[in-house]
Amino acid sequence: MRVVSHFVFKSAVGLILAGLAVPALALADKIVVGQSVELSGQATGKEGMLGAQLFFNWINTSQGGVNGRKIELITYDDQRDPQKTKDNTLKLIKDDHAVALLGYRSTPTVQAVLPLLEKNKIPLVAPFSGSQSLYKPMHPYVFNLRASYQDEAAKMVESVALMQIKNIAILYQDDAFGKDGLAGFEKHLGARQIKASAIAKYDRKDLNVDAAVTTIMAANPAAILMACTPSACADFIKKVKTAGRLPQFMMLSNVNSEEFFSSLGKLGRGVGVIQVMPAPRNIGVPVVREFQHALKASSNPPPVTSAVLEGFIAAKLLAEGIRRSGANLSPQKLVSALESMNDFDLGGITLQYGSSQHNGSNFVEMSIVDQNGKMMR
Repeated sequence: MRVVSHFVFKSAVGLILAGLAVPALALADKIVVGQSVELSGQATGKEGMLGAQLFFNWINTSQGGVNGRKIELITYDDQRDPQKTKDNTLKLIKDDHAVALLGYRSTPTVQAVLPLLEKNKIPLVAPFSGSQSLYKPMHPYVFNLRASYQDEAAKMVESVALMQIKNIAILYQDDAFGKDGLAGFEKHLGARQIKASAIAKYDRKDLNVDAAVTTIMAANPAAILMACTPSACADFIKKVKTAGRLPQFMMLSNVNSEEFFSSLGKLGRGVGVIQVMPAPRNIGVPVVREFQHALKASSNPPPVTSAVLEGFIAAKLLAEGIRRSGANLSPQKLVSALESMNDFDLGGITLQYGSSQHNGSNFVEMSIVDQNGKMMR
């Protein structure tokens, strides 16, 4: 499945000067940005794509794009399959001539393409993953926008500590993402001399949490720290609450999507979810005001969620890098341009990029779901 956010059809021009073909990027009347995310399953990747589309369509219409060229986002569905992600990435680079990759989601799929980034010298901007493998050691072609899962884990542990909760259980997905979350939970709990009363996992392939429910309920924890995909998190919460237990559930930011909160319904009340972006309706933040303006200007606006806002901000970040790259855009010039964004205010989010620093923001806060399935800040 391929989705293109903005279509600009003009006659293709093939120029040959002195027997040498001019590079495709130099000839293009548009700038192609590539993306591979899950579109056919869980909603977070799709919502991130919609946010990026919203931003690109907005600047294409209102400003004529960037440096006189419109931006086209090409997105392929990878169904969270690492091999499909690799295949999509090669197609985006070789066939679609993408100058950058944007907003990939899911730790295993992002990890799968890291060698391709280095081999093809193309940047991946703002992956929707906080995996430590993307932060330390710094990858030369990965530019993180969000805080890491380790930062999120620290905030979760701080929150339960403030509530003076000692009986804490952990649920994690048995893959690179879940293990990263588990490591963060154990590290920060250990720093407070707290040991989890139960640790349970489930298989990424079938998302069956029944055994994990049994294991964790046997410990009767007062709080459960969770590193799981949205559907597995929702299933787990429903089963525990239906059984009459009411622990404090706390989840990493990866679950943020309209689909996740809707699936919980009234059972979502009181659930804690980490946020790595400002609230999408907080117009006191400049970039959120821009987001709201773009929504009003759109003929088919996406839902107002944290994931959509993150996609919007990620696209704004990439567009600024493209602007700084100038007329002769190339992936390597874009890398240098992004690295020049030190202490850069993206509209209420300050970035700290540099030649030895690709971790943009460390914004992290806890929010709670109200009785209507909305986030309280």
